[in-house]
Amino acid sequence: MTLALGLQVTLRAGEMPAHIPAHVDQLVGANRAAERVDGGPIDRALSKWAGAFRVTSAFPARGALGRVGAQNAGYDDREHLHGLSRTVRIRLRDGSHVRDALAALRDLRAVEFARPETLGRTPAPMALTTPCTPVPGHELVRAHRALPYGDERVIVAIVDSGVAMGHPELQRKLLAGYDTVDLGWGRVGDLELIGNSRGHDFNPRDEVGHGSHVAGVIGAQGFRVPRGIAGRSLILPLRVLAAAMGPHATRPVGIGGLSDIDCGLKVACDLGAKVINMSFGTGERSLDPDAPPPHREVIDYAVSLGVILVAAMGNTGDSERLYPAAHPDVIAVGAVDGELRPCAFSTRGKHCALAAPGDRIYSLDLHGYRCSSGTSHAAPFVSGAAARLVAYARSRGVDLDGRDIRRLLTTSAQARPKDGPDDAIGHGVLDVGAAFALLRDELARDPGKRNAARARRPGEPWGEVRG
Repeated sequence: MTLALGLQVTLRAGEMPAHIPAHVDQLVGANRAAERVDGGPIDRALSKWAGAFRVTSAFPARGALGRVGAQNAGYDDREHLHGLSRTVRIRLRDGSHVRDALAALRDLRAVEFARPETLGRTPAPMALTTPCTPVPGHELVRAHRALPYGDERVIVAIVDSGVAMGHPELQRKLLAGYDTVDLGWGRVGDLELIGNSRGHDFNPRDEVGHGSHVAGVIGAQGFRVPRGIAGRSLILPLRVLAAAMGPHATRPVGIGGLSDIDCGLKVACDLGAKVINMSFGTGERSLDPDAPPPHREVIDYAVSLGVILVAAMGNTGDSERLYPAAHPDVIAVGAVDGELRPCAFSTRGKHCALAAPGDRIYSLDLHGYRCSSGTSHAAPFVSGAAARLVAYARSRGVDLDGRDIRRLLTTSAQARPKDGPDDAIGHGVLDVGAAFALLRDELARDPGKRNAARARRPGEPWGEVRG
């Protein structure tokens, strides 16, 4: 699904005007959106096909984050390299000719690429029997066999619908977080926006329950649910999805615009997240075939910083590519039941790296607790495991990146398919204990890796490190 009134445009190097304010500054009233881009061909193309328009810079500068009113200045070389310093979000007054506007922009020399604003959303919730008998997910992934490591300095960002800020299970587990939602009011397709969808504050308070459930798997204190699989890691909540109700729904779902999600992902990186959990997606069938895949630039940026990216495969039950899970640098996670069999609802695809429990997972709600099923709840098992592996490796002088984590988790997976990776569970089912044993053995076999780690390039195999 696309937002008819929105475009995301990346300009070529040297073409970004200095007068365009950061969108996060415009949200809080520190600046007004610009009414022109270049005073030339870009403005003429937009005016011809959309009439009036408003434009803001899609991403705040890393070095200026939180400097309200000036977050559109001071981008570093990495941000320039990945195009984040020259990407704008454009809101059109008239979206009836959005395809014509896109075609006109793509013909201009100053435009590197342009795409319509697509919508990401939480996977469709799965119906549960009542009462629900929870599946012991932590036991299935053998978390008890892992060393009791964790580190508050290894931050796990939950880029989702926010979290239940006052939940007892999350006390002393949450960092301040951020809210990038800006969808306006009213309806989006057949969904009605409810609650805070305008983005006038930075409070990542959950209005859906989805992000809170994910947070419980990763970081719960362990009062009435198992202790979070990430151990002592702290959670950074990023609210990028607003609450919306379908025609016959009993619970809200989370939906968010491409630019809101991308901004949240970048902010998570800039605030120091080492692991990012992304339990949302956009189906390939709804994307513009002439545009790059969604989130590509910000994912490249995250990878360049050594951030580990984990995403849910989706709940369509079909063979399909959902983004961000389909990006090659993202660890895509499917769902299995209590017998380690693929869940019927879990989306299939060759990009699936591994699977984790996603059937009847008992975790947090907005107030209290609930059972829920879906790949959304499988992904945080992998994110939590990644955080604990990173913490252990750092205690031995080694810093892991996404490729290291993917290799450790897929090599050590249990219930491995007999004929190699398959479309349902990839290389097998998460086994936290076995992954720890593998990492511990690798570090013990070559103590020199510890001292060489600081010189190792991201993703470089340890065996090639020279001490």
